[in-house]
Amino acid sequence: MKNEDLVLVFFSFLFIFSLSMIFAPKLEITGYATEGSAVSNVTITSYLSIEMSTNLTEGILFGNVTELPATDINASHNYDGTSSGSTLYLEVSTDSNTNVDFCAMANDDLISSGLDIIGVGNQTYSNSTTTDAGTPDLANQSSLTKSYVKSGINVEQGGKLYYRFWLDIPAAQPAGTYNNTVYFKGVNTGVSC
Repeated sequence: MKNEDLVLVFFSFLFIFSLSMIFAPKLEITGYATEGSAVSNVTITSYLSIEMSTNLTEGILFGNVTELPATDINASHNYDGTSSGSTLYLEVSTDSNTNVDFCAMANDDLISSGLDIIGVGNQTYSNSTTTDAGTPDLANQSSLTKSYVKSGINVEQGGKLYYRFWLDIPAAQPAGTYNNTVYFKGVNTGVSC
């Protein structure tokens, strides 16, 4: 080979090598570590489910009253459970994920078909998360109202809130069948009715 050919081969090789270095991927080697972060987030909403006992869904029944005045007439089912406990209760479902406060109210006074009235304040209740012959007790009774008020606080999942109901009827109350509707509501513990 001639010198000129050798020079030509050398410069061709150099030219091809230079082009390959221009278009080759760049390699960067550093001595630094890098770090990144990402926020994780989830929102779990409160879920609560309540159920009324069968006897409570049948109604709060005071039966027939033949003598007036009558004070603290027992509702049926006040004492017909085990150990004379109440079978009128609300239960928090075990699949709820929050404790529950219960609220109660009456839609109106007790009113007869003749429009005679027994005031809603004459209808009273007491409650407890346990029940026997003395619990819930008459000494801690509260009057129903026409707006929701807390009637039980912080009942746990799977827990029950037992009620007893009483009625006072004044002297000379006209004969008749009197009705109203009592409503119950469950809310997250600490939330207002």
